[in-house]
Amino acid sequence: MMYKTHTHAWGLSIVLAIALEVTSLSGQVSLQNRTPLDIQEGAQLLISRSGDIVGYWTDHEISLGLTTLKYENERLLKVFTITSYGIQQFVIITAKQPVQFSSQVLAISVLTGEGKDVYSWLIDVPWDYAFPSVIPVKGGDRIVIADPQSQKVSLTGKNINYSLFQETDWSHEKVLAAAPSSPTHVYLAGMKSAALDESDNVVLFSWNLDESPVEITELPLSILRDISITTDGFAAVSGTVTTGQEYYQKPRLILLSLKDLIFKSYEILPKEMMWVDEKLFAADSRRLIVLQPSSDKPVMEYQFPSRVIPLELFTAGSSFHLMYAKDSRYIEGKLSLGNIGIYSVDLQTLVHAEISVSQDYHKIVKFLPVEDGKFFLQLDRELLEFSAE
Repeated sequence: MMYKTHTHAWGLSIVLAIALEVTSLSGQVSLQNRTPLDIQEGAQLLISRSGDIVGYWTDHEISLGLTTLKYENERLLKVFTITSYGIQQFVIITAKQPVQFSSQVLAISVLTGEGKDVYSWLIDVPWDYAFPSVIPVKGGDRIVIADPQSQKVSLTGKNINYSLFQETDWSHEKVLAAAPSSPTHVYLAGMKSAALDESDNVVLFSWNLDESPVEITELPLSILRDISITTDGFAAVSGTVTTGQEYYQKPRLILLSLKDLIFKSYEILPKEMMWVDEKLFAADSRRLIVLQPSSDKPVMEYQFPSRVIPLELFTAGSSFHLMYAKDSRYIEGKLSLGNIGIYSVDLQTLVHAEISVSQDYHKIVKFLPVEDGKFFLQLDRELLEFSAE
């Protein structure tokens, strides 16, 4: 079944409710449509780049176009959209129901927008391992498989694993992050060991996907959190560093020039971070800061009035946006997020403003990007369409 997002058969009461709940954000963001969804509880939407709903997925089912696939003995872990050589495709990650003390099988399937198979790839995962990360390489047809426990990386379609370090001992405490920079190149950040008292424990790598990863430099971090790369030759690497006291770590964010390897560090551990126009936007539970490699101090810093849960960083129109929740709780055994809002920053003036989207609790809170300054938010069985100037 195919759904369309543009529904205009609104009653007066719905229009008034929208006007009261969500208003225009300083002329930058405004709510255009609010559409109830005829989908089962827990379903997550799949949207085309033009803004049409092409399907949905649940824990055991995916619908794309006129095709519905059911997974009786498998569980869908994640579904995301990629663009391969200009064509939109969908990556489906599933796992079979585990048998105690037996290895698990992680399946990666790539489907067209009509639900047709492009290719599939199976990965055996030892019973005591967590599942590896799956990172699509934007613009190409390759998908990176990153296993933090063993610090190994591989590609779908190739039976080659690359070890970043000679140490072979695996640990659940290790982290491995990947940031694609082109269809044929990825930057990697890994941890040499799981020791919390090592101060130069994180290493940055350059990986031409047709060759082996090459070490670039060590970084003064004990534990790695994430990595983000700009097209202008800078890397942002977040994590923590030992203070010399047992088990006590300080937050640290490093901005590194990939040309001369000169870096600056800041005492913040972002939950989300993103490069936009040579500026790094980084958010934790207390603040949003904007950093530039050319400046020793943040070019903007906003302290949230109360703690928030950063959910998504994105750009739309001429602004940068942070979607957040202020509360969370478990309802019927599932995590629900409440008090959803959007915080926006004009990319030119850095003027910022904030709106409240919903004060209710939602099990599904999903950001859906589309083209032409539009974006969607799915809140359970409701779809909100926004435009940004």
